[in-house]
Amino acid sequence: MEEYSARGLAELRRQKKRKRSMLKFLYFIAIVIVILGLYISKDRWMPSFKVDNSGYTDDEITVGSFPLKIAGSTKYKACTLGDRLIVLTDTRRYTYTASGDTNNVESHSYSNAILKSFDNRTLMYEQNGTSLKVDSKRSVQYEKKMDDPIYVASLGSNGFTAVITQSDQYVCELHVYDDSGDEIYFRGCSQRITDVVFKADCSGCRIISLNVSEGNLVSEITAVDFDKTENVWEAGNIATCPVSAYPYGEDGLVLFGDTMFACFAGDGTEIMEYPYPGALIDASCSSAGAVMMFENKERQSTTLSIITDPASGGVTEAKLNEKFKHVLAWDDRIYMLSETVLESYGYDGKAIKALELDQPFSDFEKTGRYVYLEGHRTIEKKEF
Repeated sequence: MEEYSARGLAELRRQKKRKRSMLKFLYFIAIVIVILGLYISKDRWMPSFKVDNSGYTDDEITVGSFPLKIAGSTKYKACTLGDRLIVLTDTRRYTYTASGDTNNVESHSYSNAILKSFDNRTLMYEQNGTSLKVDSKRSVQYEKKMDDPIYVASLGSNGFTAVITQSDQYVCELHVYDDSGDEIYFRGCSQRITDVVFKADCSGCRIISLNVSEGNLVSEITAVDFDKTENVWEAGNIATCPVSAYPYGEDGLVLFGDTMFACFAGDGTEIMEYPYPGALIDASCSSAGAVMMFENKERQSTTLSIITDPASGGVTEAKLNEKFKHVLAWDDRIYMLSETVLESYGYDGKAIKALELDQPFSDFEKTGRYVYLEGHRTIEKKEF
């Protein structure tokens, strides 16, 4: 009886095993049939799941021709590199060709990244962080890891950079690097540096600092050559708080303050001062001249001031009916952006061309015959 029971149990086990194997096989066949059915009918259901290259991808910015579409929560900065557009988000750096195709996408871990461009180079650095990188059109030119957090950095010709960092010993430190990323100049400073403007040949620079005199904020300019230990010239107690600075003439400097414009020759001689007629909105400078926009709150309008020859002291003013928010001096044209229009003016203060906008744009970049208009959800390219 025990032998019979053992044989019976063994047979039952074999039957259960065959049943489990058959069920697994049937499940497999069912899965294959479902997958085959989905594949055969894919044309009916697949379109709703396809990535639309003209709309949003699973990334921050679309791939394809202009206009580029920006994901709703994505914050970005943009600049041009030759005829290419560089777009920097919190996590990635995108390079687009002139036609809007993606040339390169790279991830970055910079916190509070700042992007600048000059002379076919871009400078990306981490404000209040320690990383920076200089790129040419073809490749990474060099990368640096600073010992102390970066306040601000400036870009010169051929990839020269001036980096202002925090310091335990000084108010701040100035480090200058050549086109290979080698440090060629160091300066410990007793005033807070706000900007650095390189000489055309990058043999020296003009250091703009913020100081206090008799309880008032003032600007100071220090001209240095990198192969000399002594300052070339100094200009102090300039009665305005520095906003931005540009090169002028032969190693001179244009300074836009919060209340006044000032221009200096290459030997440090002050050529001109121009107290502002209103609240400064924006300012820019090119080899053709300096331009400033001022707000007229009472008339809901903008005043454009143009200085082409500081030595003469002359200022051309144009009263504009539009409320403009950005100005760019570019070659022999002045470009101004409002909520509804992008306009170009000559340095004589006369309007040349206008481009009506179908949506508000926060900023724009100029390259060649085109402008890139930067909106909240799109970046558009227009011939202008």
